[in-house]
Amino acid sequence: MTSVLAIETSTSACSVALLVGESVISRYSEEPRSHTKLVMSMVDQVLARASIKAIDLDGLAVTLGPGSFTGLRIGFATIQGLAFGLDLPVVAVSSLQVMAQTAARKQGLEVGAIIMPILDARMGEFNCGCYRLESNGQFSVLMSDQLLAAELVLALIEKYQPNAVVGEGGQLEVTGLIDLYPDAVDLVSIAEPKFAQGMAQSIDSIELIYLRGTDAWQKRKRIRAI
Repeated sequence: MTSVLAIETSTSACSVALLVGESVISRYSEEPRSHTKLVMSMVDQVLARASIKAIDLDGLAVTLGPGSFTGLRIGFATIQGLAFGLDLPVVAVSSLQVMAQTAARKQGLEVGAIIMPILDARMGEFNCGCYRLESNGQFSVLMSDQLLAAELVLALIEKYQPNAVVGEGGQLEVTGLIDLYPDAVDLVSIAEPKFAQGMAQSIDSIELIYLRGTDAWQKRKRIRAI
């Protein structure tokens, strides 16, 4: 029976999900600037609810960005500590892909639906991706995650005609924008088949991806596509 622990802290939301066999136990909270306080408590709660210990885990999952610099570091550092301490493999997933998966679950979207997740990166720019829901319940990438000016995001919405635009619009005026954050429940649903396919990695080979709007803030770290 496979046990996978997923942690998602890339936005104002903090969430943890534990897959044990076919059951998922999760915790979710939207308390900005409280991730450090919440994340390990949530981990302890889901493990206790499942009546297992960390040593019983088979793998870990984490979002690698884009998103809040501080939030990403908190989640990654937690996974890093668990991975090193327990010698566990990790699946890392785009925060925006998890947002798309969360939207599909919450909105009941059908196969073929196109979802454009966006996160306000401030300074008039947005982290943006575009995904299509396939018959296996997973998403294919129509446009890789990018940092874009507001006018370019609007142009891409016009181009792809998504069934749903989700996330943080900030000053971006998008009709019908669905306000939601990525959820670890959906991270673990993306990660589980990747574990089954042997696509998990050593934590040493994973780096966060930061997208910033100016040279002074920009940091880009990439991992191979998963």
